Amino acid sequence: MCRLFSFPVWLVLSLVWTGAVAYFGYTTAPHVPMDMSPSDPATQEALRAATGKHAVMFGLLAAVPPAIALVFGRLVCRR
Repeated sequence: MCRLFSFPVWLVLSLVWTGAVAYFGYTTAPHVPMDMSPSDPATQEALRAATGKHAVMFGLLAAVPPAIALVFGRLVCRR
């Protein structure tokens, strides 16, 4: 059971998970549509807010599951 939670296995799975989340986050990033003016201050503020929320959400989505798995693995495989 502890081989399943070994550090190298966790590291590889975490990198795969983080890469998948980064790819999905990159492909779904907010942008300004062509029919809107990018120089409008309200549009710029809305894009800045949407980009910030997007970055925080995908950052947490990439970091929290591997951290939980590491803590869970350490608790299960105490020696």
